[in-house]
This record gives sequence, structure tokens and C-alpha cells, in this order.
Amino acid sequence: MQPQFLLEADILKNLKHPGIPTIYDVEEDNESFYIIEEYIQGQSLEAFVLHQDCISIDTAVHITLQICDVIRYLHERKPEPIIYQDLKPEHIILCGKRIVLIDFGISSFITSSGNAFQNFGTEGFAPPEKYQGMSSDARTDIYGMGKVLEFMASRVLKEEFQILRPFIQKATAYSREDRYSSIEEFMSELSQIIKNGYQNHQHIKTKHLLKEIAVAGTQPRVGTTHLAIALTCFCSQYYGPCIYQEYHKSDCIRLLAKQDAGYMRKDGLVIYEKFRGMPYYGEGIAQWDRAERLYIQDYGIQIQDILEEDKRLIVVMGSRPWECGRTRNLLEKISLRRNLVLICNYGDSIQAKNLARTYHHRVYCFPLDADPFRMTREKRKWFEKLLRQEGW
Repeated sequence: MQPQFLLEADILKNLKHPGIPTIYDVEEDNESFYIIEEYIQGQSLEAFVLHQDCISIDTAVHITLQICDVIRYLHERKPEPIIYQDLKPEHIILCGKRIVLIDFGISSFITSSGNAFQNFGTEGFAPPEKYQGMSSDARTDIYGMGKVLEFMASRVLKEEFQILRPFIQKATAYSREDRYSSIEEFMSELSQIIKNGYQNHQHIKTKHLLKEIAVAGTQPRVGTTHLAIALTCFCSQYYGPCIYQEYHKSDCIRLLAKQDAGYMRKDGLVIYEKFRGMPYYGEGIAQWDRAERLYIQDYGIQIQDILEEDKRLIVVMGSRPWECGRTRNLLEKISLRRNLVLICNYGDSIQAKNLARTYHHRVYCFPLDADPFRMTREKRKWFEKLLRQEGW
């Protein structure tokens, strides 16, 4: 009888897809069989999700669609389609922007009579028919995809989970007849979330009294972008959809799209973990989608661009000795401005108190922070206090 791992090699050897490991050779000697296979370096989807406090709906959908593309390739194989049968997070490896499906141990070819493979897969991810000894078909993998999406959805915001719920319910319906008829249909419907954003999904009813918050700094390298990103992540996690908008030519947000956990959507929005940001596109940014969201606008050091506008403005001030001169010069001009929040960076509470006494204006002290994308308990409480005290 052919060893199980050789059955896997037999399936993989003729498959050519970036989401499937490559089999280079199969050898044997008097004692053993050897499979020479591509080395896949990365972390499992299971590990990735369990180490995240929150992931964005876009990340969950983007990963799901990549896995679906691998499954679609298998289902469309000629002359005999292949069914994977054991979809679960630990079999999905994230290698930068590439998603790889591993462990084809119980995969099999679908013949005209179906397939009644006796291995039931993994409890919690295998469909009901697997436990009933029924034949498998494409809808077996659709059920698995729904369970994988459900696993990721456990880490998205409550409001965003409501958007994903109908897709999960249909993909994981108890009866095969009630599921999506093909992986292509599942992909087509799910991709509308990325294509249309929230425009055609009425599950989110969050309304923001705030539409825009502008953030600017007194000079370079005082942490303006750092604070704007952190504020965006906070608002997205606790108050609903929030978009960071880059209003200066730093290219920070485009660089995020090149990181392992980042990518750029077709509409130009950059997704990085639970953060969403729009790079600087010149004047054209004004015509970008103005949906019911809060926008955090990062002006860098271009503070003069917004002084005449009646926007809510956060000014990040340097508190080191060589920065204080420029800070004081600016405060002489703007300290009486309406809707103004002053923030001292680097955790310098002494300088914050001195400025507050001098200019008779509340000055906040942003805590020392290494990662603007990670929402710590200290930062959460700090942002909550700021928004509450300012009546925002």
C-alpha cells in the first residue's frame, strides 16, 4: 500500500501555484521514502491571529480571498478536480504577502462518484457530512473556508463582525445545498467588501459627531505622524471606522504597504494590521470617498496650511531644550485659537505643566511609546481622557 505522505506527493507534484509548496523530487532507498519539497518560511494563520488584539476586516477578507484562490485552483484542475478537505488556520502559512497552503495529507481527487475519504479532518473545521460518511465535494472546502473566516472574525471589531456574519453563516450552513455552490461564488460576494468598502453594507450604523481631526507638529521629528497613527488606531478600535490621511510628502504610508503585514487596496487605501491610511496624492485627495467616517489628517509640519481653517487641531510640540524656542514662538500666535489641543511629546510632564501655566491652556503629555500601531492600556486611557476633556 502506498504510504500516506506519498499520496500527498502524488497530488502535489503536478501543481503549480504560488500558494502551494513545490515538490522537487521523490526518492527512496532500501529503508525509506524521501520527499524533497520547497521550504516554507513564515508563521501560521493560527499564530498570527492569536497574537493580535484586533485585526481589520480588510485584513481578514484579504487573507480569505488569497486562500480561496488556492482552493479555486484545486477545484478547477483537469481532468480530476482536487478537494483539500482539511482547511484550518494551522495549515495556512503567512510568508510576507504570500499565503501558502500546506499539508495535503487527506486531499484527494474528485471523481464522478465523489469521494468518501475516511479521514474526517479536524473537529470544528470539518463539515457535518464528513462525520456522516457521505462523499465530499467542493462544498466541503467552502465550509472549511467559512470556518477559517470565522476564526479570523473573532479578532475584528464587533461592528465589522456583523458585516462578515452573513458570509460565514452561508458558507458553514449545515446542509450542503444551503452553502455557496462554488468557491468562485463565495469569492465574488466576499470581494464586494473590499471593492465597495462600507457603502453597500448597512450593518454599521455608527455616526461620528467628529468628521475630521487635523494633527500638525511644531517642527520635524517631534512625533506628529506617530501620534496621528496612534490616534487612528485608537478610534478605529473603540469608536468605529477611522481613516488616517497623509497631507504631506513623507511617503510613510506607501512604505507601510511594502511591509509584511501591509498591502494597498485597489482604491489606494493602505491596510496595515488594524490601521487604514490614505497616502498623500496631492490635491486629488479632496475628491476621495467621504463616507461616514472619522478622518485623522496628518499635516506634518505644515501647520500654516490649517491655521485659517476652523478644524479641530492637535499640535504636537517638542519639549527638548533645543525645541522649546520654536514651540514658544508658535504658541504666542495660536494659543487663543478655538478647537486647539496642545500635546508635549516624549513623556515630558514638567515641560507640559510649564507651558500650560505660561499660556493658560491645557497641555497634554503623550506617554513614551515605541509602536504607534499597538494599543496599550496606557495609551487607551490617555486618548479617552483627551477626547472626554475636550468634549470631542
